[in-house]
Amino acid sequence: MLKRFIFFMPLLLCLLLTSCYTPENLRDFDSETWKADRYACNGKRKELVQEFEKIRRNLYGQKEYVVRNVLGKPDQEELLKGNQRIYFYYLEAGEQCKDRHVRAAANWAEVRINAVGKVSEVSYKYPITTVKPG
Repeated sequence: MLKRFIFFMPLLLCLLLTSCYTPENLRDFDSETWKADRYACNGKRKELVQEFEKIRRNLYGQKEYVVRNVLGKPDQEELLKGNQRIYFYYLEAGEQCKDRHVRAAANWAEVRINAVGKVSEVSYKYPITTVKPG
């Protein structure tokens, strides 16, 4: 019994450490404010859209747990065939603030997770206008 414990302890420790891992190029994003504004009903995510746009491309190829560490639990999720998923994160208030089971007309970011658990696409329902630093 003790031998099993000693064998699995490093594996468990490794899993715990990687579950909290956030890559360096995603650490400047204000994850706490984003996560606190579930369904974008408080207007905080709308204020973070420019900041999100800066890290959007850095999400490509990241594992699912990294997305959840940075963006939190998705507001809505769609399961596709072949174990693929789409995570929806609302960017502005809308009907989802009254009924969270409805897919609202409000703009959202959608993060596609492929069959191996990595981000394959990050897009928006409606195009956003970004202000380029200059």
